[in-house]
Amino acid sequence: MEYSLIANDRDFESCLENWNRLERIAVDFECEFNLHIYGEHLCLIQIFDGERFYIIDPRSNGITKERLISFFQSPVRKVWFDCQSDNSLVFKKYGTAISNILDVRVYALSLGYKTNLISLEKEFLGLQTDIAPSMKKKLQQTNWVRRPLADVQIEYALSDVAHLFELQDVLEKRVEEAGLMKQCLNALSSRAKPVAPRPGWVTLGNWKAMTKAQRSNVKQYYIARDVVAKRFNVPSFNVLDKHLLLSFALSCPRTEEEVIAFTSKANPRFQSQLKECFIKAYRIIRQTQEG
Repeated sequence: MEYSLIANDRDFESCLENWNRLERIAVDFECEFNLHIYGEHLCLIQIFDGERFYIIDPRSNGITKERLISFFQSPVRKVWFDCQSDNSLVFKKYGTAISNILDVRVYALSLGYKTNLISLEKEFLGLQTDIAPSMKKKLQQTNWVRRPLADVQIEYALSDVAHLFELQDVLEKRVEEAGLMKQCLNALSSRAKPVAPRPGWVTLGNWKAMTKAQRSNVKQYYIARDVVAKRFNVPSFNVLDKHLLLSFALSCPRTEEEVIAFTSKANPRFQSQLKECFIKAYRIIRQTQEG
């Protein structure tokens, strides 16, 4: 696919002025969610305006946070498929919501379709993907942080916006015919609101069933592991598997010796730092209990 690469504020602003004159643009993101490096990152923005494709590189030094925010807040209708994780990432990293989203998945869900974008394009548009299933699976876990991106990565990214207008139009008509438009409008408004991210430690195990002491342990040791992951710029699971972390935290160790013995089993690369951070976590927990 032919596309225009936007890697500086000047080109970005020029394109944004043009997009704001349009009725709609198709948008999608490629992101990093603690898979290859530490943390969550916006790595790529794909856009189709009905005639041309664009790739915006938010990791380019030429694009500022302010220009990205001006795009997120721009008035043009942004046609998306399943916007929730993308919108939440923007809210978390940039402190703003994405304005004027039309999430095509809402139409599909109202009609009883819970499948992915490729399946919907096949069902309603008769399209077949040119990307082999084995390659597609590989691309779903690709490293979008690394530059330069391969042609197959770009093609895969752009395929997510190539037919969104057609799919929107077909599904919108089906929704209207089924008398579901009012329901969809309410759902669209709700879905476009970013969900505040939950602290990572509350997603480990059955948080509600834990005792107060167990919750304190899970929280502090989770934070300690995160500190090490951030120092090394690696995903948290590289430092310590979440199941091992949870099992250890729920055991509520009673001595520093227990903490040291546990961290000695960790990857040697992170062992020293993990021991230091876990001992600090243990002392915080003890102080809280004694206070």
